[in-house]
Amino acid sequence: MKLLKNIVYYGIIIFSLWFMWHTFTKTPCDRIIEYDISYDDRFRITETQFLSFVERAEIPWEEAAGKELFRYSPGADFKINLIFSEEQERLYEGNDISANLDQQQADLDSLQTRYQSAVRRYETSLRQYESQVQSYESEVEYWNNQGGAPTETYNKLQNDAQRLDSKYQEVERLRANVNKLAEENNQEIQAYNEGVGDFNELFRDPKQFDAGNTDGTEINIYSYDGNQELMTLIMHEFGHVLGIDHVEDESAVMYYLLNDRNKGGELAQADIDALNLSCKLQ
Repeated sequence: MKLLKNIVYYGIIIFSLWFMWHTFTKTPCDRIIEYDISYDDRFRITETQFLSFVERAEIPWEEAAGKELFRYSPGADFKINLIFSEEQERLYEGNDISANLDQQQADLDSLQTRYQSAVRRYETSLRQYESQVQSYESEVEYWNNQGGAPTETYNKLQNDAQRLDSKYQEVERLRANVNKLAEENNQEIQAYNEGVGDFNELFRDPKQFDAGNTDGTEINIYSYDGNQELMTLIMHEFGHVLGIDHVEDESAVMYYLLNDRNKGGELAQADIDALNLSCKLQ
């Protein structure tokens, strides 16, 4: 009986030591994290596309770790949620403004070309008219000094006067067209500048990674600007799930701010070092 008690006693001690060793040496990379996705159809991507970005976001971490870390498993408790937010609505509004600005710029370029062409035609016609007027007036003055023109010459001068009147009407039409195009151009420029102002007002401040978050049991993505940014946001939250905190390197995916240096979705050395430390890979 005493021997049995000793076996049970030492068994409990050994199990406790094993449990403590296993608890303190276990890392986030020791198991595959199975996940499911939740999708809001107000986003301008399909559910299938969303899943593809999630799966692509796994790859850099798994390549750095040399093992599978994440796996899509429908019905899994761990959820990656795409949740539509006011911020996403703001981003879509900005994208629509940007697309409209691109079209306005193209329209402005076309209008500028038309305006410059109209100005050239007007200036050419005006020079021709002024030259013809000068020639006409010189000839009229000459014959007036002669006491009058012969009948044939007089008739010619009358016809010249009519042609000058027609030329004047042409010049006036061209001038009116130039003014019309100038007014349209000014209106287009004003509308374009207003659009630029609206866009700048929407995006005055840098965007932090609070566009997504995780508590270790799920990942929530609230907003993103472009597919590459979506993948980078998921990569960032995957990093937190792996036990990685923010790092100081601005080019790192795990930097606290999304910026031009890290939104390409490539792990920096600081990310890899943090992964190695969290998962005791080296």
